[in-house]
Amino acid sequence: MNKTIIININGIVFHIEEDAYEVLRSYMTSVKRHFAYSPDSDEIVMDIENRLAEMFTERLADQNKQVIVLQDVQDITVRMGSAKDFESQDDGEEYDTQRIKTDRKLYRDMDDRFIGGVCAGIGHYFDMEVKWVRLITLFITLLWGTGLIVYIILWIVLPKAETRAEKMAMRGEPINLQNFKKNFDEELEALKYNVKPGLDKTGDFLREAGEHTGNFVVKALNIIIKVVGAFVIFICALTLFSMVMALLFVLGFLNNGELQTFPFNIINTEYQSPLYFSAFILVVIPLIALILFGMRVIFNRKVAGRTTSFALLIIWLTGLGMAVFYGSKVGAEFREEAKIEQKSDIKAFPVYHLKLNTGRFFTKEDSLQYGITPKWNKGTIKLSNDFGEMNLFIERSNDGKSSLIKEFSSRGRDLEQALQNAQKSGYRFVQTDSILELDKYLYFTGREPFRDQELNVTFKVPVNTRLIIDGELNQHLHNYNLRDCLPENAPWETPSEWIMTSEGLKCAIDSLQLKRQTF
Repeated sequence: MNKTIIININGIVFHIEEDAYEVLRSYMTSVKRHFAYSPDSDEIVMDIENRLAEMFTERLADQNKQVIVLQDVQDITVRMGSAKDFESQDDGEEYDTQRIKTDRKLYRDMDDRFIGGVCAGIGHYFDMEVKWVRLITLFITLLWGTGLIVYIILWIVLPKAETRAEKMAMRGEPINLQNFKKNFDEELEALKYNVKPGLDKTGDFLREAGEHTGNFVVKALNIIIKVVGAFVIFICALTLFSMVMALLFVLGFLNNGELQTFPFNIINTEYQSPLYFSAFILVVIPLIALILFGMRVIFNRKVAGRTTSFALLIIWLTGLGMAVFYGSKVGAEFREEAKIEQKSDIKAFPVYHLKLNTGRFFTKEDSLQYGITPKWNKGTIKLSNDFGEMNLFIERSNDGKSSLIKEFSSRGRDLEQALQNAQKSGYRFVQTDSILELDKYLYFTGREPFRDQELNVTFKVPVNTRLIIDGELNQHLHNYNLRDCLPENAPWETPSEWIMTSEGLKCAIDSLQLKRQTF
């Protein structure tokens, strides 16, 4: 059983047998002694230690073991070379550092680079002059445009050759003491003449051309950014002016009470001003911030201090808080739903003609009935086409009488308010003998906010009653399709004739007669 020792090489911990450790310690002592008088001895010794750590790690992994033995140290030190090899060179014997070639590794050469060192690294890997690699890359880029893409990918993927060991591996040189010394001497020689290895006049010219091109691109980008900033300022200023005009427009309508379209008609009167103002703040403050940012981009200096920025943020957060607070209050107005019914008896006739009244002029009697103020005496119905439309149902009467049942529904923050909102809705129809004219819309007794008011009108007639229904009612009739009782190509407003049976409403004209009318 051999005694093992724990050592640390370049931050990596190894287990090594005692006799192997003595050989390794003696080897490193001779190396340090040889390079002790070199200007950069510490860096050379560190590079050698790094390489030894790499070789020991590779050997342990290859042989699947954990302890370094004497044979490992002997094999690796032979590959690295010893300080005695330099003594033979001092005696006049030339030592060929290239007598052993190793596999090259692909790195980016940072000492002979134009942009990222990719072409120089590829030249070392394929043993080509770097100028030819650069010419090939330029040719491919100009001809197909793919050279630049490949160059960028390799720039991202390939590692840089930073240490001496990596530079030697890049050039395919054996990583031993002689080549460490040789590379160190070359660096000193290059520093003596204040040039980098491999850097020639052509490289200087290309680098200067690249720098000028880069400066031009940077200036062009700055100009483009400033133009974009000016465009952003113009658009934001125009939008800001439009928002101010829109706010004044809305407030003007608000004061006159004429803004009754969705979504303005869902807001309670007492909530309108703060909600409109908070919406204005939420839009305007970001526009001001964009304008200030655009001015900073154009003039390349701050145009607003920290206090101004903080004040704008506080104002915007205040607007957001107002919008959330009053918006939640408006939303709470739709919490509960209530329905009420009104029944109106209809004079009995064997045949009814149903028509749709899409709009009518108000008389003074209508104004009194509907609660319209005097200034609206001769106005027309002004309701949105999207809300308040009548939904029509036709059903069989069970008591042998004709009747019209109006079901009003509405919403509110509680059941009581929902009932009150439903009661404020009304509906008007006119019977002239057998003609029954139904209004298209429900109406409100006052300027009530929209609370999802709906109207379902159910017309109940006895069995054997005939109905002539105008085609305009088809969009409001929900339990039948008037087109089923019309020829295929008949105009949409064409009346259709129906008869009430014990099973429901049936077309008064049989299917055979309909086919004849179609052809």
